[in-house]
Amino acid sequence: MFLEDNWYVAAWSDEVGRSLFSRTLLDRPVVMYRKQDGTVVALEDRCAHRKLPLSLGRLVDDRIECGYHGLVYDCSGECVHVPGQMRIPRRARTRAYPVVERDQFILIWIGEPERADPDRIVSFPRLSDPAWGCSKVRLYVKANYLLIFDNLLDLSHVAYVHNTTIGNAPVAEEAAINIAQDGNDVSVTREMVDVPAAPNYAQFGPYQGQFDRWQVGKYIYPSYFYINNGCAAANSGTGDDSRLDTPGEWGFQVYHGITPETERTTHQFWVIAHDLAMIGEQDRPEFYRQHHQVIGEDVVMYEAQQHSLDTDPAGATAYDVRSRAVIEADTGLSIARNIIKQLHENIQARTQPADPA
Repeated sequence: MFLEDNWYVAAWSDEVGRSLFSRTLLDRPVVMYRKQDGTVVALEDRCAHRKLPLSLGRLVDDRIECGYHGLVYDCSGECVHVPGQMRIPRRARTRAYPVVERDQFILIWIGEPERADPDRIVSFPRLSDPAWGCSKVRLYVKANYLLIFDNLLDLSHVAYVHNTTIGNAPVAEEAAINIAQDGNDVSVTREMVDVPAAPNYAQFGPYQGQFDRWQVGKYIYPSYFYINNGCAAANSGTGDDSRLDTPGEWGFQVYHGITPETERTTHQFWVIAHDLAMIGEQDRPEFYRQHHQVIGEDVVMYEAQQHSLDTDPAGATAYDVRSRAVIEADTGLSIARNIIKQLHENIQARTQPADPA
């Protein structure tokens, strides 16, 4: 079950144009396109007649003509023309989904449309700030979305999975960890004081030897992550929590929109952003390449985990944590999983019929 009554990233803004674009989101096939005025339309990708995907049809002005029998649908999903007949069947319509475009994201509401409140959208304004540079990618991950949540709320893995770029032993061994919950959001702060610079920091940042480093990872309900990475001179601000929300002397931020496709596949919208002054123009291609390598290494982990779960003779799934060994680094992700579990249970209690007994 997915938490449908929320805004999810459906696509990057530059993925959708004046052609029919299909993507499965939360087990729902969706077709998207831009109207002539530039606004985005999202419809269920099924013709009401024979269920052919509408994405196999063609765009005529701002309407979709089905590629099978020529039924035409407007932006609201209403069929407005059936070739060869005047009467349009009452059931000849497909569902329209609310969409909003913001901060390079196209966001969609899969749940009950009357509950789609744009004020609930998570905004990342730095992705549209001309003073900040960024590099983005959509990853198609053959794994359950919760495995990605686990990864992003336990950054101790950076020491081992990413040890040629952003990781080294202090990330796991010497970090002081603070975990906080704010409603349905969870943050995990990792601070390392007077530690050796990891390769990526030493290559592009101001410190090649010892320095202070921090990572602040925030899970923002229902499916967003913001990770602030910063550093400063060694022993320069021990106990000063205010610096942890900034890049400090040098740093960068990473944003994730995690949108389930199915129970075993996920769309991960990833972007790294930095103040332009932090990374010289000549260094940016290699800096971006290394961080694309980082996210690619994570995908290998997710998909290997999913395969292991799928072949587990005990029948374990990504939702089942009871069979796993739990360590202290799991605290933040356990809080997030409990939030999601409770919300799923609330939905079931609201939607399932009462027991006659």
